[in-house]
Amino acid sequence: MDVFELVKKAILKVEPGLDESKIIPAAMLKEDLDLDSLDRVELALALEDELGLYLQDEEMGDIFTVGDIVALIESKLKVEKKG
Repeated sequence: MDVFELVKKAILKVEPGLDESKIIPAAMLKEDLDLDSLDRVELALALEDELGLYLQDEEMGDIFTVGDIVALIESKLKVEKKG
């Protein structure tokens, strides 16, 4: 499973008119992708639905880039596999 592609798909679901080429790991959610706090909540919900994970508000507060989201999800998936 390519976590980056899943995150990209979820971002496009939240922001359908967004230029897909802007979604790169280093892209800043607010500055580069213009995702406000409500968009970030919707993004978290979309990812939770897609992956069956729970993303806590505190965790999402530390997310600033697309790469941060990918790293968070990958770490949660590793924990689930061990558990």
